[in-house]
Amino acid sequence: MSRFVPSLRIVVVDDQLTHLKALCDILEQHDFETTACSSGEAALSRLREDSFDLLLTDLAMPGIDGLALIEAARAFDPCIACVIMTGAGTVDTAVKAMKIGALDYIIKPFKAATLLPALERAVEFRQLRLQNVKLEAARQEEARANQEKSAFLSGTSHELRARLNSMLGFAQTLASGQFPNGESDRQRFAQSIVQSGKRLLSLVNEILDLAQIESGKAPLVIGPVALDAVLREAYAIVTPLAQARQIALAPPPESGLELCADQRRLKQILVNLLSNAIVCSRERGEVSVSCERQDGYGRVAITDSGKGLSPAQLATIFQPFGLAGDGDGDEEGTGLALAIAQRLAAAMRGNIEVESQLDVGSTFRIALPLQDAMASKPVNPDAMPFSVDSK
Repeated sequence: MSRFVPSLRIVVVDDQLTHLKALCDILEQHDFETTACSSGEAALSRLREDSFDLLLTDLAMPGIDGLALIEAARAFDPCIACVIMTGAGTVDTAVKAMKIGALDYIIKPFKAATLLPALERAVEFRQLRLQNVKLEAARQEEARANQEKSAFLSGTSHELRARLNSMLGFAQTLASGQFPNGESDRQRFAQSIVQSGKRLLSLVNEILDLAQIESGKAPLVIGPVALDAVLREAYAIVTPLAQARQIALAPPPESGLELCADQRRLKQILVNLLSNAIVCSRERGEVSVSCERQDGYGRVAITDSGKGLSPAQLATIFQPFGLAGDGDGDEEGTGLALAIAQRLAAAMRGNIEVESQLDVGSTFRIALPLQDAMASKPVNPDAMPFSVDSK
C-alpha cells in the first residue's frame, strides 16, 4: 500500500513516449493523478493553466529542457516539488538542478523502488514549504495587527488626553473665579467644557462601536432600503455643517435604487463620508453625490473639492486615526469615522474605495448589494467591484 496521500497531482515530462507511458502507469498504480507531457513546452502550458503538487521531468529534451522547465514551474508555484531524471547525469548537472530548486536527481534506468521514495521525499518537502508559507503569512498578519493595535492605542491615548486636558484647563479657570472679561468669559469657558465633553463622549462611543463591529457583534438588520430616502436623511444631518463651513452641497440625486442593507448603518456610513467630504473641502468648496447601478450593486460616489490625499495617507485611510490631526477647527473628527464606515460596508457585503488627487480633491465610492440582485441569487463576494481588505 502506498504511503502517499491519494490524488497527488504530478506532471510527468519525457520526450521518450514509451518511457513516459510506463512512468504514468506506475504512478497511477500508486494513487497519483498524472498529466503526461512529451515536451517542456507542453508541460509549461499545463503548469501555467493549472496547479500541481509535483513535477517529474527528464533533463535533456529538445526545446525547453528540464532545468529551464523547473525554473519556469517554480516561478508559477514556488512550492511545487520538482524531481529531475536523466540517463547521462554528471555532478555539474546535479548541482545546477539543486540550485534551481530540484529536490532530487534520479539516474536512468531506475525502478519504481528508487522513484517512489524520491517522490515521497519531494512531497514531504513540499508540505514543509507550504507550512512555511502559511507560517510566514500568519507572522506578517500578526505583525500587521500588532502595528495597527499600537497605532490605535496611540491615537486613542492622544485624542483622550487632548480632550481631557482641554476640559480640565477650562474647569480650573472656572474654579479660580478669575474672569478678566466677567460673565462672558465664564460662559465661554463653560461652553468649551460642554463642547469638549461632547467630543470626548463621541470618541468613546465610536471606539466602542468600532470594537463591536470588528468583533462581529454589531447587530445588523438587513433588508430592502430605499437609498434616496436615507440619502435625504443624511443630507439633513450634514447640511448645518456645510453651511457653517460655506461648502456648497449639491442636491441629492434621485436614483430609485433599493439596496439590501441595514438602514441605520447605511445612514451612518453616508453621514460619516459626507461629513468627511465637507470638512476636507476648501472654504467655499463643493461636495457632490452621484449614484448608479452596476453588476448587482448600488454605488454611491461622494466627491469633495479638498486638498486631496497623498499616497501615504491613502495607504492608511481606513485605519483607525488614519487621518487624525488632518482636520481643522471644531469640526475635526475623532479619526474613526472612515474606519467605521469601511467596516460597516464590508459587514453588509459591500465596500468602500477612494480615489484622490492632490490639490484637486477626493472621491469615496460605496458599493452595496441591490435588493433585486440579492432576491434572485446570493451576491458573490469574489465578484465585488472592490477588494474587501483595505488595510
